[in-house]
Amino acid sequence: MPASPESPDHPDYRFTLANERTLLAWLRTGLALVAGGVAVATYAPDLGVRWGSAAVALALVLIGLLTALAGYRRWRANEAAIEAGRALPSSVLVPAVAAGVAAVVVVVGVLVGVEVMRG
Repeated sequence: MPASPESPDHPDYRFTLANERTLLAWLRTGLALVAGGVAVATYAPDLGVRWGSAAVALALVLIGLLTALAGYRRWRANEAAIEAGRALPSSVLVPAVAAGVAAVVVVVGVLVGVEVMRG
């Protein structure tokens, strides 16, 4: 039988709901990155070099997929910690996503620079 909401062993629902909202934010971020990859592939077919647009689009889609999967993994770990009454585990998700997006921005900047210099 599950613990009742009044039981001291039952986690506060607010923590679980906040954890779910955080998961949804990671999923939205992943979806936005995938949409950005599709937009690059559709609207910038010749970005600097012949393969530039495809590389940037693929990188954005992969970062988006990994962001969504890592967000889910983080949600599961946080949920387990909440239920066990432990501190939330640390995560490298934010710096990893920021580094991935920053790397894509640098590549796009270089490709735009190549396009400007050629044209």
